[in-house]
Amino acid sequence: MKRLFLGSVALVALGLGTPAAFAADMRVAPAPVAPPAYSWSGCYIGGGGGYSTGRSTQYTAPGAVVTPVAPGFRPGAVPAGVNITDQFNLSGFIGTGELGCNWQWGAWVFGIEGDGSATNKEGQAFETFLVPFLGAGRGAWVAQTQERWLVTARGRLGLTNFWWFGPQTMVYVTGGGAWAKIDTSEFLPGQFATTSAHQESNTRSGWTVGGGLEYAVGYGWSVKSEFLYVKFDDYTTFTTAPFAVSPAGNISPRTVKLEDYIWRAGLNYKFW
Repeated sequence: MKRLFLGSVALVALGLGTPAAFAADMRVAPAPVAPPAYSWSGCYIGGGGGYSTGRSTQYTAPGAVVTPVAPGFRPGAVPAGVNITDQFNLSGFIGTGELGCNWQWGAWVFGIEGDGSATNKEGQAFETFLVPFLGAGRGAWVAQTQERWLVTARGRLGLTNFWWFGPQTMVYVTGGGAWAKIDTSEFLPGQFATTSAHQESNTRSGWTVGGGLEYAVGYGWSVKSEFLYVKFDDYTTFTTAPFAVSPAGNISPRTVKLEDYIWRAGLNYKFW
C-alpha cells in the first residue's frame, strides 16, 4: 500500500513538472514585421498622351499695313490693336515623354520634371472685315494657329497620405516654364498657295501651372493623370520677307495670343 501511494505521488509530480519543462523549452515567436512604407524618392522616366485644347487671337501689331494690289481692298496702314480674328479654339492630340526626380520628407514630396511633347493642335477662323480700314472683302481670308511641339520644365510639390489616400498615392501641384514651336498662317481658300497664303514659324516661351494625381502600382511603376494650363507671351509675326511684299492683301506684321489646356495620362518607371 505504501509503495502504491509513493508511486502515485511520483506520477503526479512528474505530470505537474512536464508542462513547465516544455514551456521552458518553447521559444516565443517574433511579432510580424510591418512592410516598409512606400517611398517616392528616386528618379523616373515615362511617357503618355492625351488631349489638348487652346484659344488664340490674331490682331494688328504697331506699324501693320496691308499689302497692295488686292481687288476690292484699300491698301495702306492699319491701326495697331485691331482684331484680325476674333478669339478661336484650337484642339488636337498630344504625346509626351518625360524625365524627373523626387525627394520625400515625411508625407511631402518635392520633385523636378522635364517633358517634351509632339502635338497636332491647330485652329483657324475667318478674318474680320476690318471695316472701314480694308473693306468688307477681308472676311474671305482665313487665319490659322498651329502648335508643332511643346517642352516644359517644372517643379512639383506632392502630398501622400492625403485624406483617405495611402502612401502609394500622391496628389501634387506643378509649375514652371514652357516653350513651343508655333506656326501662324494666312490663306485665301480656293486660291493658289504660292500667291495667296503664307506661314511663319516661331519658337515661343511662356509659363505653365497645373496639378495631378499619381499612384504607385509596384515594382517601380506608377500611373498618373495630369492637367496643365500653358500661357505663351504675346508675340509679333509676319515680320520677314516675303510678308512685307506679298501676297496681295496680306496684313503684316500681326500679334498672336495663345493659351493651352492639356489633359493627359501617363506611365512612369522609377529606375533609381
